[in-house]
Amino acid sequence: MKIISHKIRKLLLIIALPVLASGCAGKIEKLDSNTDFGPAPQAYQETIKDYFAQELNNPEVAEYVISEPMKFYRSQPSLAGLGGGIKWHAWVAEVGIPGKAVYKFISGSNNDLLHYYVRFDGNEIDTVYDGKGYTSLKNETGFTVGEYASIDNITVTAETTKVIETEKAEEEAELINSFESIRALNELYKEGIITEEEYSLKKKAILKI
Repeated sequence: MKIISHKIRKLLLIIALPVLASGCAGKIEKLDSNTDFGPAPQAYQETIKDYFAQELNNPEVAEYVISEPMKFYRSQPSLAGLGGGIKWHAWVAEVGIPGKAVYKFISGSNNDLLHYYVRFDGNEIDTVYDGKGYTSLKNETGFTVGEYASIDNITVTAETTKVIETEKAEEEAELINSFESIRALNELYKEGIITEEEYSLKKKAILKI
């Protein structure tokens, strides 16, 4: 009976722990507009660019999307009354940088932005959050005091968008010129000015095949 009783108590404890933990989970502690964050960082864009110029694998192709500094804090709920509360509060800027500048090997097609949170201490950078650290703050434990425009919906920089549009327009123009050249070439063939072999060779040359 003692053995059975011990197993039952152990089973009940396993079942009860998640229930107790969920019931004791604390609320997220919030900061209000009266919280002192100090003055916003000055020349923050230059500071951020200078920092990443030393950290990126390919800083020469770096482009930046940088939000305005936000009054930002990290807060997490307690578990059974432990470990929760405000962890820190500071001015934070969100930064987007193309993958081709971040990764070691440059890929011209890797224009998608990787996002970071840059936490300031005065005018100096204190901590940079990327990967899981950024994701955790973005989706779970990071909050702002007030409303700010997010850049997480921006996937490529304005410079890259302009380059892509220019390249697309050039490709379309080249394609139109190719069709016009082939049409003119076909007229020459129909009129007997060039042979079928010449027409075929010139057509392949225009289409680059």
